[in-house]
Amino acid sequence: MLWLPVLYTLWYNGIAMMKITTQKTLNLLLAGRLPRYKRYAGKHVLIVGNMIVPIKRGQAFWEDFNRLQKKHGERPVVAFVPSPDTSYILGIW
Repeated sequence: MLWLPVLYTLWYNGIAMMKITTQKTLNLLLAGRLPRYKRYAGKHVLIVGNMIVPIKRGQAFWEDFNRLQKKHGERPVVAFVPSPDTSYILGIW
């Protein structure tokens, strides 16, 4: 059920409705341009503003999610940070 918050967050907030700092942090992290990139490579993270929090299992995930939402006033974005040696092939048919 880890992907349920991802789909709901993206549907509810939409990428265009994120605050600029969250979107910028997400873009830099996925592009591998943040100094903290290697710490989160291969993991799922919550991103809100400039804050990046690795996702924990179970109830701890929801506690972090709710804490970040209350602190920053927007829903955190759930993202997977790929490893630098991972290649992705986009197939369109």
